[in-house]
Amino acid sequence: MSEQIAKSDKKQYPAALLDGDVLAKGYTAIAAALKNVMPDDGTYRYVPITSRPTETQWRTFTGKMPVVGIGWAGWHASKLDGRTFRGPLVYTVAVLTEHRQPELLYVGDGKLPGAFGVAAAAIGVLNGLVVNGVGTAFVTSVSSDDLAQFLNDGQASVLLTVQFDNASLDMGRMLGQLDTLKILHQNYIESKTGAEL
Repeated sequence: MSEQIAKSDKKQYPAALLDGDVLAKGYTAIAAALKNVMPDDGTYRYVPITSRPTETQWRTFTGKMPVVGIGWAGWHASKLDGRTFRGPLVYTVAVLTEHRQPELLYVGDGKLPGAFGVAAAAIGVLNGLVVNGVGTAFVTSVSSDDLAQFLNDGQASVLLTVQFDNASLDMGRMLGQLDTLKILHQNYIESKTGAEL
């Protein structure tokens, strides 16, 4: 019985929905863009960050620097029309770096950038990033003090907010994979008055 339900559920939840659709596309595109300027070749580590990391997750994140963390911050409907969920899709990017000399935390040492270099590089590749099916990314804020209270001496952080305006699910892709539901909305006309319901 449960096997039948599972098979039925798979048909009702298309792969386009289960794979995260625009949420996953935005996330992976941000990571790919950052890897162009902060390579994951052993120089930078990439760690997913959650909105409320546990102590273990935080230690994993801050364990070896430099590190880049990417998290999903939210998706907010810009209007509630009941048809298509559409609005700003927001991610958080945190980059932590470390230098022995405090004066190098901002400017770097010529081998590894400090907070200024990390911020400039991230803004350079993320602001205006066009992701097919998601939209254009905009860096809406950059700060160095949001995570400062959680860092040790000799460490610096850069926290960026990246937003894709007007993002929506790829409903055409999803509808083609559904067995039964073939339309998202329908207008009904009252037969006597002709009023749209």
